[in-house]
Amino acid sequence: MRYARGVDANTPVAADAAVAAPAAPTGLRARLDAFRAKHKQLEGALFFVGGFCFDLLLLERIDSRPMLIHQGSYLVLLSILLAVDHHYSQAHVEKKGLWGKALHYRHELIHFLFGTLLNAFLVFYFKASSGVFAFGFLCLLGALLLANESPRFRELGPLMRVALYSFALTSYFSYLYPVIAGYLSPWLFVAAVGTASAVTIVLWFVYQRFTPDESWNFKNALAPALVIQGLLLALYFMHVVPPVPLSVKWMGVYHGVEREGRESRLLHEAPRWKFWAHGDTDFKARPGDRVWAFVRVFAPRNFDDGIKIRWFRDDPKKGWVGTDAIPLRIVGGGEEGWRGEAYKDHYVPGDWRVEIETNDGRTIGELDFTITADDSTAPREFRKDLR
Repeated sequence: MRYARGVDANTPVAADAAVAAPAAPTGLRARLDAFRAKHKQLEGALFFVGGFCFDLLLLERIDSRPMLIHQGSYLVLLSILLAVDHHYSQAHVEKKGLWGKALHYRHELIHFLFGTLLNAFLVFYFKASSGVFAFGFLCLLGALLLANESPRFRELGPLMRVALYSFALTSYFSYLYPVIAGYLSPWLFVAAVGTASAVTIVLWFVYQRFTPDESWNFKNALAPALVIQGLLLALYFMHVVPPVPLSVKWMGVYHGVEREGRESRLLHEAPRWKFWAHGDTDFKARPGDRVWAFVRVFAPRNFDDGIKIRWFRDDPKKGWVGTDAIPLRIVGGGEEGWRGEAYKDHYVPGDWRVEIETNDGRTIGELDFTITADDSTAPREFRKDLR
C-alpha cells in the first residue's frame, strides 16, 4: 500500500493496483525469447554439447596441414588482439569510426577464438583419452570451455586471458611436435611447455613496452600463465594428460584373428543383438583357446613408434595385477588406423582387462572382459567380422 500526495496520510491509497503488472509475452517469438531467458544456462550447456558433437564428427585429422595452419593463425591473431586489448584498456580512449566499431567487439572476437581452439583441443584429448584420470582432465577442460562463455570469467580481464592463451599454446604444441617428429616422447611435451612459456614471457615484455603499466607486473600478468604451464607438466608426468596425437579407433577381444590383405577377420561368439559388444567381452574359454586382443590405432602420417598391449587380471586379494606386455611397432598414416593384435594363452577364469599403452606407459585405450570356463564339447560356430 502507498499514500497519495495531497491526501490525508491516514487514508491509504492502493497505488499498487494502478501499477500495471508486466504483460505476459504474446506471439511465438516473444514466448520463445521468454523461454530462452528463463533457461539461459541450460541453453548454453546444450550449445556446448552440440558444438562438441559437431566438431567430433567433422573436425579434420589431427595431422591435417590446413587445420594446423588454421589453428596456428588463430594463436597469432590472439597474440595481436591481447596486445591491442591491453593497450586500449589502459588508454581509456574511445576510438571513432570503423576502427572504433572493430575495437568495440574485440573481447567477443578474443573469446570466439579461444572457444574454437578449446573445442578442438577437447575433441583431440577426448579421442586420445582413457581411464578415470584422463576423464577428469577432460572435465576440467570442458569446464574451462564453459567458463570462457561466462560473463563473470570475461570480467576477470586480461590476466585470465593471458593464462588461457598460455594453455592454448601448450595444447597446440603438444600435438604439433609429435606430428612433425613422427613419434611420442615426454621430451616433446617438455619442449611444448617450454615453447609456450617462452612465447608468453616474450609477449609479456612486448605488452609492457607497447603499453607501460605498473600494475601489469609479474605477479598479476605472468605468474598465472606460468602456473598453468607447471600444472600441465605435473599432470603429464602423472599420466593424466591424454597422449595426443594417438587415438584408438577400435579394440576388442576375440577367439581368433585372421589377416586378409590389409584387413583382419575377427572370430567371436557374440550374438547379433549385442551390437555394442567389442567381440567376446564374455569370453567362454575351452582348453587350448587363445584370447586375442585386436586394436586399430590412429597415428599421424610418417609416424613410426612403439606401443604395448598389456594384460591385467583382477586378483581377489591384490586387485588389478599386470601380467605381461606385448610390444608392437605402430606405423601411421592410414585413415582407418594401424592394425595390430596379440594373444594370451596362459590365463585363469575371472575378470580381465587389456590396455593399449605408449612406450612410457600412457594409456591410449582399455577394455574390460570376463573369462569363464566352457566345459561344453558341442561344435562352435564363430561369427566373422571384417575390420
